Amino acid sequence: MPRTINMLIADDSSVAQDILTEAARASKLPLRLSLTDNGRDCLTLLNAANVDLAFIDVQMPELSGTEAFWSARKQGIQTFVTLMSSPPAAEAVEVAIKLRAYEFLFKPFTAADALAIIKTYDRITSPTRVLVVDDSSTVRQIVLKIVNGSVFNCKITEAAGGQTALALCHDMQFDVVFLDCNMPGVSGPTTLEWLLAVQPWLKVVMISSEHNKATEDETFQSGACAFLHKPFTSQDVDRVLHATFGLRSPNLKVQGSEPSFDIAIEGSTIRLAHKSSGHIFEYLWCHKPPYLRNPVVRAAETCAVAATHVAPIAAETALLQLRSARLLAA
Repeated sequence: MPRTINMLIADDSSVAQDILTEAARASKLPLRLSLTDNGRDCLTLLNAANVDLAFIDVQMPELSGTEAFWSARKQGIQTFVTLMSSPPAAEAVEVAIKLRAYEFLFKPFTAADALAIIKTYDRITSPTRVLVVDDSSTVRQIVLKIVNGSVFNCKITEAAGGQTALALCHDMQFDVVFLDCNMPGVSGPTTLEWLLAVQPWLKVVMISSEHNKATEDETFQSGACAFLHKPFTSQDVDRVLHATFGLRSPNLKVQGSEPSFDIAIEGSTIRLAHKSSGHIFEYLWCHKPPYLRNPVVRAAETCAVAATHVAPIAAETALLQLRSARLLAA
């Protein structure tokens, strides 16, 4: 019998509640919904420790969504949380990153946006059967630690070589294999072909410390779904597994990855202040191309770095911010 997923919707907007309720219904998952329009009840529900998945608005009466989320995390509550807000909300995004929220949805969003997160939650929390194949026990332990640091619920089995991996695949079913490319005896590419002959649905991620395009192309042609270069991180594993399972990757890290600018969106204007130089860039933004129009540059007088050198980065950062805020047409 499928597990029941307890989902919390905390938002004082009836429109947002309706969109999220519609997404929950469209998921066809066994969801039990709880709804509230204020932060104090949101915290009470989170502290009850039976909420699996939550969509929490940043601004709510009585207690803000970020305060409720922060308090719950301090109590050790590990609910899978998506925060929501109307842009701009740079400070709220920073809080979301610190509190290990999964995602940040900028309003207005659609039921499809929320549905993608609900389905991602279901896949991430379901067991992912992982086989790690590497001839070095030390490397296997490192890879195990990295994969266990992923947001996915990975159940890991080890193999020291191709023959062992093949035997395991005859006896067990796996979802993903992390396979070393350079092994003595049976090579990684040969092992790849063997494993896919036994379990054609396997998602095989090749790993190697070498950068060899010919080898990478060969493994992709043989059926590998991704290639990771050592050393890699748990975030790299998350990225690969999201792509492997056809899941939407979160935008949260993208939001926090441009620390060199202070950004403000005011109506149809986006303004970026370059922190190190003091140059300021303003654009009129539009929903359709060209997205950035009528650029205005206010160059800092006492800076050795010319504003023209910073301008391309400012434009790219502005587009990234607008896309992340769902303000540009697809």
